[in-house]
Amino acid sequence: MSPLRTWWDSGPVVRVRLSLRLLTERRAALFISIDALFLFGGLMIGLAGSGSVREFWQALFLMPLLVIGVPMLAETVAVERRSGTLDLALTSPGARFYFERRVAAVITVAVLQGWIAMLFVRLLMRSEPFPLSGPFIQIVSASLFIGAVVLNWAVRVRTAGAVIFATYATALAFTPWLFSNPIHPPTTMNGPMTIGDMIGWSQDNLVLLAAAATFYLYARQRLARPEAIIT
Repeated sequence: MSPLRTWWDSGPVVRVRLSLRLLTERRAALFISIDALFLFGGLMIGLAGSGSVREFWQALFLMPLLVIGVPMLAETVAVERRSGTLDLALTSPGARFYFERRVAAVITVAVLQGWIAMLFVRLLMRSEPFPLSGPFIQIVSASLFIGAVVLNWAVRVRTAGAVIFATYATALAFTPWLFSNPIHPPTTMNGPMTIGDMIGWSQDNLVLLAAAATFYLYARQRLARPEAIIT
């Protein structure tokens, strides 16, 4: 058996695949098409140099996370409500981690896709190089933030639509930090990343990580009371 096949059939990868299949249901082709459209647009903006750095950063990572990732994550609890198995899921052993694993699967894919997309653009933009450390770390912090926010609302409201609306409202409140630009090409920023740039970037990520931890703790507190979720 090839190493690739062994990896594809490994336990963690299988769990991720099953979680994604459950959350996408019959919309997988639609999600993949929209995702491909964003990635193609972001790559063209980055490689053609016809747009700003902020534009291709958002197209390559933020827009797929918000437009595709949030609707997928919104089904974390709603799919159990529709199937009538929510009470069984919440009262089974390890129920506190049952929904967290689904969120972790989507976030893992979002992070990996963001890393690969940014690395691909960086390798092709030889005339305008930029450091990868900033976007790589902010991809993780933004993904954790969105995952924690969706999980918090998913265990508090009843429908997927309400989860999406509440998540977008929360993301709007965190716009200065969530939509901040972590990429600093020397040709665009008139020189290397300064101390002020590094402090601002660090503050943005600390805000996102602190908010992610807060929303996650609220979600865990709610998961500890399954009767409140069921009713």
